[in-house]
Amino acid sequence: MNNPTNTTHLAARPVLLSVPTRKAREPHPSACFVNPRCAVMVSMWFGLITGLTELALAIGLKPLFDSSPGLFRMNRHIFWTMPVVDLALFLILGVAAATTLCLKPRAAARWLLFPLCMLAALTFCLSFRKIHDLACLALACGLGYRIATWLEARAETLLRVVRRSLLPLAAVASGIIGVSLGGFVLHETSAADRLPRATAGLAGTSNVLLIVLDTVRADRMSLYGYERPTTPALGRLASRGVKFNQARSTAPWTLPSHASMMTGRWRHELSSGINQPLDDAFPTLAEFLAGHGYDTAGFVANTTYAGAETGLARGFAHYEDHDVSTSGALWTTSVGRRFLCPLLAPQDPRSDGHPNDHLRKSASRIRRDFVSWIDRRKADDRPFFAFLNMFDAHNPYLPPDEFDAPFGAETHSADDLKLFERWFILDKSTLTPSQVSLVSDAYDDCITYLDSQIEGLLGDLALRDMLDDTLVIITADHGEHFGEHGLYGHASSLYDQELRVPLLMVLPRSAQGGLTVTNSVSLRGLPATVVDVLGLRADAPFPGRSLARFWSSDEAATEIDHPVLASVDGPVHTAPNQGRSPVFSGPMKAVTRGSRVYIRNGDGREELFDVESDPGQTHNLAGLVESKTELERFRA
Repeated sequence: MNNPTNTTHLAARPVLLSVPTRKAREPHPSACFVNPRCAVMVSMWFGLITGLTELALAIGLKPLFDSSPGLFRMNRHIFWTMPVVDLALFLILGVAAATTLCLKPRAAARWLLFPLCMLAALTFCLSFRKIHDLACLALACGLGYRIATWLEARAETLLRVVRRSLLPLAAVASGIIGVSLGGFVLHETSAADRLPRATAGLAGTSNVLLIVLDTVRADRMSLYGYERPTTPALGRLASRGVKFNQARSTAPWTLPSHASMMTGRWRHELSSGINQPLDDAFPTLAEFLAGHGYDTAGFVANTTYAGAETGLARGFAHYEDHDVSTSGALWTTSVGRRFLCPLLAPQDPRSDGHPNDHLRKSASRIRRDFVSWIDRRKADDRPFFAFLNMFDAHNPYLPPDEFDAPFGAETHSADDLKLFERWFILDKSTLTPSQVSLVSDAYDDCITYLDSQIEGLLGDLALRDMLDDTLVIITADHGEHFGEHGLYGHASSLYDQELRVPLLMVLPRSAQGGLTVTNSVSLRGLPATVVDVLGLRADAPFPGRSLARFWSSDEAATEIDHPVLASVDGPVHTAPNQGRSPVFSGPMKAVTRGSRVYIRNGDGREELFDVESDPGQTHNLAGLVESKTELERFRA
């Protein structure tokens, strides 16, 4: 039975519902980090750490894959490009994170930290070159997430470390960048300040322009009788200059050949080699002319073996080699080289897979840079010595797209482009005649392109009323094989396909125009010739005989050929003939005298050719009885 009293009493009492109270939310450890200002600050810290670490890895890991000293075969600009580019990439991520936080303030810290950690991990993984790009990317994503999660739980500690170390890191990076960039500026400024007064009253006030056509052999130029009109401009120029029909390099590859042209020394006298830059044992032409008041400048497209790191820049106040544009700076970093540059712009097949060639400068770029330097010279009352290295005829033998190639195919299939891209490392014994012909035709196109650019460059000087007062020297450092003797490329032998190079000199005011010299001469004689023409021979340190004797001496007509020496120590590690090159048998030497060329191979085998009757060097005379006396002279 219900009790109304109890019912009323219970109804009058308040009912307390068992509703759980909400516990006050504790701040997440990352809350102090997740705001736009701190996101940018942390990204800067990551950028500085990554840039400095990548720079240290680039230098520290070099001995693992390159036994050469210092920065040889590297890019000296990495001291500022790596920190700057890495900092810029991380700042972009930081700005993106800050923007995200403005739109979504409660974003989790780990998703803001993940891109920073992933990019840092990717940079470090890519620094070890043997790891595949996709493997590096997958590994970086995994590491990035794990590190971001770990850092999120320690956000207060991270922020404290960032605040304490950001300024010291920035100071270190700024110091490295400042010393690197400032060193270039100070070098050029101090070099200009040290210049003495230009020698007055001598022919030495004439300018000197040395143009080296990298990898151009003489017999592929119509200037020397080639059936294709590859060098019409140089042919016209020869009527105003002195042409040497039998000029030879001291070595079949770039660095020692250039070193001989700069010092007047034989290749075996110099330190320059596959793994060694040119040291300061002998003075260079640039040093000597700078000491006589000349402005000196170099403009180089072959950055691997003619860049400043090779020692060839010694004596030049101004030296432009590696591309330092935005894309050039981006290319020096591992992420930029292996991910960003291919995404932003497909790799140019002219790069042939070599990092330093990806942004290789065309002859038109070298010409533009040189003329720009001419126009901004402060000491325009001084004579100049300029050295130009043009790289367009080097493999993979593709002239710029804007050039209307007269001999090669106008368009190339994907297979053709792959052929050009991989030409250096392909086993040439597997190629068809049509493939070899295609590449050989493209080589002729490159020479024709160079010819047109030289004509334009000399026209630029003429417009500035400078050409008549300039000694112009046009030559090459070495040639190239295209199947002769079963060989391809260079640095593989001492046959004329690699050693016989063009040499054309246009004297000031076109003196001695139209003269042709048939004697064998060496590029080693260029420094002695330059100082002779300039009237500075008295105190010159350069050995060798001046080539001016062929037009300044009454005995020129009866000149007896002096021996011309060439040599090569060993093959490059990636020689293009799969071990078939003669140089794989050991160091080689060659002596040319008159029309005879003697070659001693590393295994002791001897070859003797008469290049007047046998320019292709197909008939070895060393085994003939009548050659015995001549061989003895060459051996001696």
